[in-house]
Amino acid sequence: MRPIQNAEGHVGLTARNYPIASATAVARGQVVKLSAGLVVSAAAAETGAILGVAAENHPGTADVLDPRANGTEILVYDNPGLIFECPAPVITAASGSATTVVPAAGDVDSSSANDAFNDSVLVLISKAAESANTDPVGKRIPVTDYTASGTVIAKASGGVPSAGDKYEVYPTLGAAVGGVASLDSATLSRLVLTAKGASVIRVVGHDFDRHMLRCMAALHSL
Repeated sequence: MRPIQNAEGHVGLTARNYPIASATAVARGQVVKLSAGLVVSAAAAETGAILGVAAENHPGTADVLDPRANGTEILVYDNPGLIFECPAPVITAASGSATTVVPAAGDVDSSSANDAFNDSVLVLISKAAESANTDPVGKRIPVTDYTASGTVIAKASGGVPSAGDKYEVYPTLGAAVGGVASLDSATLSRLVLTAKGASVIRVVGHDFDRHMLRCMAALHSL
């Protein structure tokens, strides 16, 4: 995650020191929380309050060039009104119709509920080599419904997706993403659709030109 501004409109970003166990590994850009008064990485399917976004790397091992690498403090962007961004998740079509997209197996968490993607926006970002899809790359496509059985995303009528066509997914503005997305378990710094549960993060903006989601904490430690 990359902090970009505060909800009040100003772009001056400040980070404050928080205690961390010397051996705890946290990377810059990870979403973090407090546990027993110490900074730790948020869980991929986090449902508790978050503190913010790590402002520095803390690998938890000694580094002669960085005495803070295994120190007992870490800088965190902790403003409750902080807006941070990450790349929009991408799905690959397995099939579809003029009014549906069926994502490839594993691209969307199979336990996502009916209607989880309602009112989201799809953006076609690339087509497979032999794609017959008549939609132009870059087209924004409203999602009208989602059926969990078969992971069928209903969309406004248009081109027929071919297997291999790729779409960015922009979740509904203002919605907590717990039923739609999770933090990437490998980096804890972006949203993915292959799992769900990061319900403490809310999508507050779509930056279609830069392919980014803007997010805020829906539940904050402070």
